[in-house]
Formats: sequence, C-alpha cells, structure tokens
Amino acid sequence: NDLRGVQPILTVLQSKAIGSLFTKIRDKDTTSIEFVSYSKRLMRLLAEEAIAHLPTTPHTVTTPTSSPYHGHLSITDTNPSSVCAVSIIRAGDSLLESVREIVPGVRVGKLWIQRNESSEGKEAVHSCTKLPKGVGDMDVLLCDPMLATGGSSIAALRILVEEYNVDQKRIVFANVICCPEGLEAVSKEFPEIKIVTCWVDEELNEDKYIVPGLGDYGDRFFNTV
Repeated sequence: NDLRGVQPILTVLQSKAIGSLFTKIRDKDTTSIEFVSYSKRLMRLLAEEAIAHLPTTPHTVTTPTSSPYHGHLSITDTNPSSVCAVSIIRAGDSLLESVREIVPGVRVGKLWIQRNESSEGKEAVHSCTKLPKGVGDMDVLLCDPMLATGGSSIAALRILVEEYNVDQKRIVFANVICCPEGLEAVSKEFPEIKIVTCWVDEELNEDKYIVPGLGDYGDRFFNTV
C-alpha cells in the first residue's frame, strides 16, 4: 500500500522489541493475562514516543561531573496540566493509563465512541463527551489502540477540532496498530495532526477488521471475549 500521502504526519515506532511483543499479542492462543502484560510493555514504548512529539523547550542542566548539558524538556515536564490525554472509550483507556503512568499530572478527557458492529459500514456512534475546561488551548494526546476504518478516530477529532476548537497542529494521535485505509481517511480530513503508531498492517478485510490484525483490542485487554 502507498503511504506517501500520509508520511508527513505519520511516525512508525522503531524498536527491536516490537516484533516479539506483537507476536504474542497477535496470537489467538495468548491468554488475557498475557495479552495485558505484553500490550502494556508495547504501550509504554508507544506512549513515550507519542509524548516526545509534544512541544519541547531548551533546558540546560549541570551533570555530576560539573559539566553543562544542553538538552530539552517536554511540555509534560514543564507544564503537564496544559496537556490533555483523551481516550476513546473503551480500548483507549488501556493506552491512557500508560500515558498517565509517565505523566501523572496530565489532564484527562473521555470520548465514548463505538462503531456499530451490526451495520455493514461499521459507522461510529458517539454517546458521551467529558473533557476538561479550556481543552481548546491545550496540547492533546488522543489515545486509541486501533485505527481501522478511521470512523471512531475521525468522530473524535471532529469533536475536538470543531466543537472544542483544538488546533489540529496540537493533536498527537497514538495507536498501537493501524492500516492504510484508516490512515488515509484520517489524514485526508485532518492533514495537520501527528499520528504515532507501532505498526501498519496490510489492510481491512470485508468485515472492516484489520488483517492480519490481533482481534478486538478492548475485548482482549479487558477480558470480555
């Protein structure tokens, strides 16, 4: 699949650890306990990478050898309350917790959006929104482990951008696994956000599921299979 159209906004995580972690969470015989353990390890890597795409400021420190080191700090270090991590419930809550483990002071928002599994188009259905006051002036880290058709992600982004006036350029969308169809759909409507993912799979099948995929992330993580 040709991803040239989304490459300017797409970052695929590079780590040798990813291969073995994905092998475990893709396996249909992996237990829920194992799935949680391996996916948490994966989401910690993803969360760190996604956070690194938020704004930074130069910062100089003195090392134990009395030498200066000219580095930088993330906005999550200098002003964590100006960042809102927004989860698309339910699966998004798993990734949200990985973010909160790294940045305990981050603000939190929730969007209840689920795709209608009984329909052919699997369109997104929005039920509830809970976002902190002033979210329109914050940097936003959108959390959802799977980007398939893009329906739920686009619905969430529309709420953030159109209803709450969040600047596209200040949104980082983190997902564990995605596919070209979803990437294309999201980037076409929101060409200025940043997307950070661990893996781009081959395609959607006729039932709108990512293949080879890993099943329903939320069901497997929360043991509701």
